[in-house]
Amino acid sequence: PVFVPGVGGSRLVQASGLQPPRAQAAGMGAAGPAAATSVGGLAAVAVAVVALSRREKTRSRPSARCSVRRCAEGEDAPAEAAPEEAAPPSMAATQLQGELDDLKNLIVDKQASFDRLTLEVKNFRNRTRSELATARGMAAIPVIKELLPIADEYALCKQNMKLEGDGEKAIADRFDDLFTKMMGTWKKVGVAKMVAVGKEFNPNFHEAVSMIPSADYKEEVVCNELRAGWELKPSGAETAQVLRPALVCVSSGPGPA
Repeated sequence: PVFVPGVGGSRLVQASGLQPPRAQAAGMGAAGPAAATSVGGLAAVAVAVVALSRREKTRSRPSARCSVRRCAEGEDAPAEAAPEEAAPPSMAATQLQGELDDLKNLIVDKQASFDRLTLEVKNFRNRTRSELATARGMAAIPVIKELLPIADEYALCKQNMKLEGDGEKAIADRFDDLFTKMMGTWKKVGVAKMVAVGKEFNPNFHEAVSMIPSADYKEEVVCNELRAGWELKPSGAETAQVLRPALVCVSSGPGPA
């Protein structure tokens, strides 16, 4: 290789691996070799610079074949650039988030208030319905008490009635239908006839007129009913109210053998 004079000329020519053009000795004068050396050195420098530039580009940009070979060999892929950190929230965003949290808390409070009011309204309706039924039953007490003797007389008449012919039976059936309708109306109000025979004597429900021996009922048990007793239990009420106690006879137990 030809060593070019100048700053780094010889190093550049050696690094490039290129040969400078050789000067022709023929046809040149005394200054011919020096001029040829200068021109050839400049050309060599230019070629060396271009070659080095190409090598640097090739090194900085690995081929796709090299990348595939590295992945096949198990080498780690180049790490991606780390994402930029999120910018801190601004004052307006912080204020909007606070308002949103306040609205969520307000929704929870309003929902709880709505559920509480719904339950209160339901309880109020049930209580009002029960109180109204009780008031209706209490208002009907004076009227029912005035009609109780009619029911007693009809029950006695039905027991002692002796019907003859189809005409009398038709009349009795007609009165029986009317009495059944009247009992249905009383039942709607809450009025019902008490069952006394066979029950333990209770002064709150029974009015005893005598005690008689009975082989069918033990002592202190109602064995006979002289007049029916009536009670009132309106819809929704827990206990019944006695309109009139039953007039009964109480057993004194089996008589002497």
